[in-house]
Amino acid sequence: MTIRTRLKAAAHRLFGSSPEAPAPVAPPAIEPATEARPAAPEIDIYAENARWMALAAERRFDEAIDLCRATIASPDTSFMASLFLGYAAAQTGRPADARPHLRTARKLNPGDYYANLLLANVESALGNRHEAIVYYMHCCGLPVDSVVEPFEAAMTLAKAQVDSADGNALSALFDELSARDRLPELLTLKFLFYWRRDADLARRLAHAADGKGETKPSFRRIRSVAAWTREEGQPYVRLGEPASIRLVAPTEDYAGDPQEKHVLASEPYIAEVRDATIVGNSSLVYLGDHDIVSDVLAHPQYGIQVSLDYDKTVLAQRSDALLLAPLPAPAHLVEGIMLSGLASNAYGHWFAEFLPKLRHFEKHPRFEELPIVVDADMPASHFDFLATLVRNPVHRLERGAALKVGCLHLAPTTTFFPVELFKDHTVPPEDQASWTAEAMRYIKEGVARSHALAPERTRRLFLSRKNSAWRILRNEGEIIEGLRDLGFETIFLEEYDFARQVRTFGEAEFIVAPNGSALNSLIFAATDVKTLILGQQNSFNWGGWLGPMLDLGFEPQFMEGEATESTSFKHSDYVVPADRVRAKVLAMLGS
Repeated sequence: MTIRTRLKAAAHRLFGSSPEAPAPVAPPAIEPATEARPAAPEIDIYAENARWMALAAERRFDEAIDLCRATIASPDTSFMASLFLGYAAAQTGRPADARPHLRTARKLNPGDYYANLLLANVESALGNRHEAIVYYMHCCGLPVDSVVEPFEAAMTLAKAQVDSADGNALSALFDELSARDRLPELLTLKFLFYWRRDADLARRLAHAADGKGETKPSFRRIRSVAAWTREEGQPYVRLGEPASIRLVAPTEDYAGDPQEKHVLASEPYIAEVRDATIVGNSSLVYLGDHDIVSDVLAHPQYGIQVSLDYDKTVLAQRSDALLLAPLPAPAHLVEGIMLSGLASNAYGHWFAEFLPKLRHFEKHPRFEELPIVVDADMPASHFDFLATLVRNPVHRLERGAALKVGCLHLAPTTTFFPVELFKDHTVPPEDQASWTAEAMRYIKEGVARSHALAPERTRRLFLSRKNSAWRILRNEGEIIEGLRDLGFETIFLEEYDFARQVRTFGEAEFIVAPNGSALNSLIFAATDVKTLILGQQNSFNWGGWLGPMLDLGFEPQFMEGEATESTSFKHSDYVVPADRVRAKVLAMLGS
């Protein structure tokens, strides 16, 4: 039920009006001043509310608010007017303005579900967690068909502090609602999980499976590959010491004033785990009945700051465990290398997170005969890229499908490499995924074996991000126009197959590009290629890309623009002045 429908229902309950608005009535004729005026008719509040809501439905909120105020002389004496004004202010992103109206509405009608719910939403938007939880909990005690929405909202707010007074109160309410069978099974499981009532959760999961012969959600602890193999006595072979990664902050003047530091890469290894289950487009490895293996989640410093919101197998997440969706019946594979996982269909992750693992797997004595498990829905160019580097058989795993592997081979990412971090994370930029010169060289040399550099490198390229969903260079068209007479052509790499991508970079004399994963392909160009990278003020983890690129002999230059959103937002759109770009390009050309 939409808020608009709820407001109509609230008016109907309060005033007993017909659920249908009356037909519009023509305004009365203006009578001579000398004639006596009839008494003003009583306002039909439901009909008036229908007019406000009609405007709101067209997103004409300011007109609706003006009409409401013009119709109701004292909105703070009218439940329906107060409720509507609070709703309209909230819908237009003004929770502070909505709050007094909704408080008035609740005071006039304390038992109205929607007044309490809207007020709870507004308190939550204002950061008043305790007040929001109180109002959400009050909603759960009102005679409504479902309490799922307010209870889940309260749970979301309270789960960070389950031992607080609010957390304890919500736990008591949970027991009451659960006893009355007012909460659906999945919400019940999530609550037990977040409140760490693990014994209750285990019993509930066991009971759900009794006699049904069907798969069920699972509660699993998070383990690292090293910890699991050590405790289970399974093969784990260290491949030397972690590499030192050179980080160079990509400022406009980094060549003259380099800001450098070094960080350590992950410990290189190859490991084997027995009877493992994996799922298409998830990086989790299911082992036994109670464990999940994930180096990124088990990272001793930053694992608790990794978000799995994009992983559809995860129902709920906490620092030590996961609540996971039921697994489908698995297919079976005797042995295989895991190169599947979350975000494998994104070029930046495929290039930097997945393919570098191959240099570790190649240390296995039977590497060439082992099938490589990959996600089936990757772009075709990803499969071409893989086939360029290795000749192994490939097993394609469909999205969401389960695969049980008798012996699954694992290797680490180059560094701590999360797909997503929680919004309030504290992971420093240098630890948010970096590359190594070794990993880049492995890919560069592997591709060069079958794709030689062009003998003539004369093309001037602008790599467009116009088709991207985030981190857009807002004035890209203006920059393109300013470079046109200098011989720059605009290309869209996502439209090219892999061989054409490699060939295009190999033919380049000069590349101008907004920052993005396509720049990983710079390694397919000659090291003397002129490169100008455009971005916003903050470089985030690009220092871990620039350092290894310098080690390989490339010397890209950078130009900073202005973010159109928060400068702390990695994927903010931005603007770089076109005249500055043109002047820089001319200087790099020696003109």
